[in-house]
Amino acid sequence: MEPPVADPPKPPAPPPARGNAPAPGPVRTRILITGIRPELQTALALIDRGELREAARLLESSGAHAVAAVVRLEHATTASQSQGQRLQMLREGCARNPGDTEEGRALHRALAEALLRQAEAMADGAPRRALLIEAARALEEAGRGEDAGMIYERLGLWRRAAEAYERVGAITNLEYALEVIERQEAAQTAIAAAEKAVDEALRIGHRRLAYTLLGEHTSDRFLPTQARDRIPRLGLVQRLSVLEDALPRRTSIRVDWRGPSGAKTTLLHSGERLRIGRSPDVEIPIAAPTLSREHVCVELAPRMPPAPPGVALVAIDQGSKVGSFWDGDALLAGEPEPLTGSGELGLGFAATLLLHPLHEGDDTVGALLRIEGRDGWHLFLPEGGPLHLAPGERLPVTVSLRPPFLELTADPDTRLRLGSTLLEPGARVEALLGDRVEVIPASGPPCTLQIRR
Repeated sequence: MEPPVADPPKPPAPPPARGNAPAPGPVRTRILITGIRPELQTALALIDRGELREAARLLESSGAHAVAAVVRLEHATTASQSQGQRLQMLREGCARNPGDTEEGRALHRALAEALLRQAEAMADGAPRRALLIEAARALEEAGRGEDAGMIYERLGLWRRAAEAYERVGAITNLEYALEVIERQEAAQTAIAAAEKAVDEALRIGHRRLAYTLLGEHTSDRFLPTQARDRIPRLGLVQRLSVLEDALPRRTSIRVDWRGPSGAKTTLLHSGERLRIGRSPDVEIPIAAPTLSREHVCVELAPRMPPAPPGVALVAIDQGSKVGSFWDGDALLAGEPEPLTGSGELGLGFAATLLLHPLHEGDDTVGALLRIEGRDGWHLFLPEGGPLHLAPGERLPVTVSLRPPFLELTADPDTRLRLGSTLLEPGARVEALLGDRVEVIPASGPPCTLQIRR
């Protein structure tokens, strides 16, 4: 509900006309106009003719603001005026007449009432907000600071509300407004500290921490109840939006890299299975009509006796029509075939993949694969491991793809440069799409990685 606004005083009705004589102007106006100055006599004549706007302007230019306010109010409330015209007349009158007299205050109250009535019929938005602010200002000019403060409160303009309450001595309302302002300032300080912490975490590559901080600080639980809808958290919300858009949520990430051997591309795969086939939805799609949609898959599996305990790399034909072959030997459909060394994985006669298992200790942690006749390697690391970009291109970095984060951890004697920030040896970076990471080993040439979609 809008704050109550007193009805403006209505001018007394003119006495009945006698015979054919013109009806006189408002009685109150005639009483207020005293003296024999020519401009006042002219104003009275204009009132008698019903030219109220011209009379008000003449009175205002003569400094007779109290009388001018009464004339303005009568003009604005004339039955022939439309709502828009009344509002225009009231605005013009309030702009020319201050609220330092009872008549002037009545004029400003009438403007506030008209503005509030129009705002009630409007949907929430900037135009309605502008009308409410204008109404509050008119109420302040009319000496109704408490009502004005209530409007400012609804709009979240607590400082203006406090000033309005203080001006009229509304102590209880003033104390409440000052308490809200104090809480808002505390929340704004906390938001500034949160933005600083998030920016630092992003700068040094601790994106998981930044993501957690942003999630907490954009939640309503972070702010006092009175400030939740009024504290500007746009900076935090924008940071969260940018970060979420850059998270490498997929299990396959493209890495463009430049090392001693030139510029190349490697695709990192972190899913439990590396599927190969004709379907565009598999990790390594090959457009060949004779292949099955999911032709063969590669995965890690426990070694079977009599092999020693541990993890091995296996290939499993998915029931393909033209078959799969490991170094020329056919794979039985659905039966895991151990891939104990480097070799060729044939898909019928349509394609051949060069495959190099990757080991860490006695266990196999993944593989490098490349379609014969094509550039670019696929790095299969379902549980993470050393970063091999190509055979013989092992970087001193351990990679772990755990969507939505891609973690790169440098060896103890290796440094990473994230953008323009040089990190300490052994640093960990939770890389985002678009990141440029330079790997600087203690000895040997550096290598630059660019994380792509």
